[in-house]
Amino acid sequence: MSFLSLFLPQKYTFPNSKYNKNISVLQYLNSTTLAVDGLIESGDVMTRVWKKGITTLLPKTFVPQNVLLLGLAGGSNAHLINRYFPRAKITAIEIDPFMIELGKKYFQLDKVKNLKIVIADALDYANNLKDKDQFDLVLVDCFEGKIIPKKLEDARFFKKLKDHSRFVLINRLWWRDAKITTLNFFRRISPHFFFIKAHTGSNVLISLV
Repeated sequence: MSFLSLFLPQKYTFPNSKYNKNISVLQYLNSTTLAVDGLIESGDVMTRVWKKGITTLLPKTFVPQNVLLLGLAGGSNAHLINRYFPRAKITAIEIDPFMIELGKKYFQLDKVKNLKIVIADALDYANNLKDKDQFDLVLVDCFEGKIIPKKLEDARFFKKLKDHSRFVLINRLWWRDAKITTLNFFRRISPHFFFIKAHTGSNVLISLV
């Protein structure tokens, strides 16, 4: 965080990466926000979104030992897991190496304890899980800008995750046209899963039961 950002917003823009476009970081006061193609992917907003999911959709006595993050971006979800479950081992899957660079430079990603980062496609990683690969909790937050890749909306993808974890929480958008897309997603997976939801102003968190 720069001294100047305490008085004036400081915005940094970056060239498109292989997977993301219109990438920017905004620093103002004590807040840093990462946006990709107009969607906030790391920062206080995402911390509040995942805090809602963790505090609402998980049992109060639940203490995970192994957590899988699919989609890391700047690492707001990793910091939050570290805060709530400081002893948990975290494996984070991120397809875009540039997001990891930004996370380390602007979001202190390298200070998250017990964090292992794997550069990989989330679907490929899930499909290669072995019987011994078990997690207590999976957070799914896979966006390319405002878009979730279609292959990561398939019920088979989530069944694979559920086979390897006690709890699977999914982040979806819940505003404007994205709300219709999310409702269609609910319809597609409802024959395969029972799920419960928690809403924020802009997002909905889903827990597969």
